[in-house]
Amino acid sequence: MSRPGAFADVTIVAYRRRAKRAAANWRRVRVPSRMLRRFVEMLPRGARVLDYGCGIGRELAWMRRQGCVVEGLDGTPEFVRAARRQCPGVAVRLARFETVRMARGRYDGIWCNAALMHVPPAELRRQLRRLRQALRPAGVLGLTLSWGRSRRAASDPSTRAPASAGGPGSGLRDWIPGRYIACYSKPEVAGMLRGWVIRELRVVSNVGRKGRWVQAIAVCVAALPSSRHA
Repeated sequence: MSRPGAFADVTIVAYRRRAKRAAANWRRVRVPSRMLRRFVEMLPRGARVLDYGCGIGRELAWMRRQGCVVEGLDGTPEFVRAARRQCPGVAVRLARFETVRMARGRYDGIWCNAALMHVPPAELRRQLRRLRQALRPAGVLGLTLSWGRSRRAASDPSTRAPASAGGPGSGLRDWIPGRYIACYSKPEVAGMLRGWVIRELRVVSNVGRKGRWVQAIAVCVAALPSSRHA
């Protein structure tokens, strides 16, 4: 995974191969989760929110119903089309995390549920800097990552899943084989969010999705200076 963007290549290919299966599985997940409710409660009325890795758009649609001005983004074409059907009139972009451009200070909130687990740690740090720049002062980030230690791409269906992949921590086979998945401990996530005001940080099990997850809600206290390397 040394080539830039290789992690995204394998993950997008894996999701495209099993897009129907992924969509069917996500439709069974209860929306909203406790964390999504908490995230929206922290936003101002009429907040502009980006669902970063929106999948098929179910959480995007719920936030819209709560009065948020929403936008979506995902790297898998099948999911983008589904999200656009779910949310007519909403801007849902087909874009990759490592190359997407975001206007500085555009959003009151950025929701990122089990999406940035598909990038390696160095890229996650870069992504968090970019998301911080895209938030307004006092903007809110809702972040869910896989819990555990594994960092790898499953090359075939027999590869065992890491802690949060499809029965995380259970040793079950990854239900979307081929995805790149990086897992984190609670202290690691706290370190990644240094410079943010962390309002919530906890490890949960089988909440909405099977497995163990690290969930964080953090507030942007000040925008970072622009960087040509960001």
